[in-house]
Amino acid sequence: MFSNIVYLLLLTDQELSYDEYSQDFCIGFFLTKKQAEETARYYLKNIEGFCEYDCTYRIVEKVIADNPSQITPEWIWIVQGWNINEYFDETDITESDCFVSHRRAKSVLHRMQRTFQRTEWALDHHKIGTLNWCEGFVRV
Repeated sequence: MFSNIVYLLLLTDQELSYDEYSQDFCIGFFLTKKQAEETARYYLKNIEGFCEYDCTYRIVEKVIADNPSQITPEWIWIVQGWNINEYFDETDITESDCFVSHRRAKSVLHRMQRTFQRTEWALDHHKIGTLNWCEGFVRV
């Protein structure tokens, strides 16, 4: 039976992070912590940018809030809000639980917009196991 937890893998460029800002790359959501860890190790050894610069990873456990029958989801929705600082970096990030229902996620988006003062909002849809930043990155 599925546990209603998914694992968000974030890789962080340490050199470009400072005080209240973290240069994070959302790599993807996974069904197991082991899958996320293996993907992190692969990226840090093999993917351009991540293997060349001082990058670390962290795995965040995310609850799926609207999955009472505990089915294994193929897709999840998540709400995020943030501000933009004078350097155009995203700061003061707030994030919801995950949802399998777009309708529930949209409802939470409206509630969070009333609760938190943020200049930017996103309602994102992610396929479990899909990898982002597969081509890596280069600094200019």
